[in-house]
Amino acid sequence: MPMMVSGLLSEATRILKNAQIEDPAYEAGLLLSWAIGKPLSYVYAHSDRKLTEPEAERFMELVERRSRGEPFQYITGECEFMSLRFMVNPNVLIPRSDTELLAEAALFSLGCREPFIDRNLFRVKKQGMRRVLDVGTGSGCLAVSIARYAGDVLVDALDVSAEALETAKRNAEINGVADKIHFIRADFLNDSFFAAGCRYDLVVSNPPYIPRNDRTGLMEPVEEYEPGLALFADEGGLIFYRRLAEISPEILADGGVILVECGFNQSESVRDIFGNCGMETMTLNDLSGIERVVAARRRV
Repeated sequence: MPMMVSGLLSEATRILKNAQIEDPAYEAGLLLSWAIGKPLSYVYAHSDRKLTEPEAERFMELVERRSRGEPFQYITGECEFMSLRFMVNPNVLIPRSDTELLAEAALFSLGCREPFIDRNLFRVKKQGMRRVLDVGTGSGCLAVSIARYAGDVLVDALDVSAEALETAKRNAEINGVADKIHFIRADFLNDSFFAAGCRYDLVVSNPPYIPRNDRTGLMEPVEEYEPGLALFADEGGLIFYRRLAEISPEILADGGVILVECGFNQSESVRDIFGNCGMETMTLNDLSGIERVVAARRRV
């Protein structure tokens, strides 16, 4: 039996509210918009429209998935990052707004954007074509954003997950930068992935950094639905930073810069890791005032 939009939205809102979903009415509208392939404004402007039974069933199936805690982005299969569209699925982390700070910092360091970034941030010295390495590319949000917004770059995007790399390749195609990115499947902690003599002007990474045995404050949907391979790391969550600092003399070009995202209360430890390898460091704060990005370069 056909059902009106207004009635379906009310029922969906009730279900999502009982599931303690934040802003249940808004999410109900977004899910209905997705289910029927219409803009959210259309949904609100046509509350008296009657949906077909298949449309109503599809919508309520999406509501049920969301009520169980499945992230909205996995339900729709996409999200926005740096004003670009990215495909996402349970093989990759959902790109966060916090990570946009890392992307903006990378673009600033390459000299191609002037956002609200500390102007003391290290800049890549080389002009012309620059080589960039993205460690743990996941959905490819960093590699694709850099390739899209920075003119003269070639990006190597590395990940241990074949499924993640397939998603990242698709996102490079969607955003028109597949010819600027080389995807590499390798275990960053163990494999020698870089060719002899290969030097990068910029290295970026949003690595796994949640301590494997300390999941305090981790939201249940994140732990249940997002890939643990991209979330948790050994050595108190610091193993990837130590590996990156260890190999930095081999992979960084003269004047090269490393930019990494880190977790709450990790920035001092991350700075020490790079500092103990003879590197100059600084940090950038996110909108919550957390030291979210650590920058490092060889002392000049």
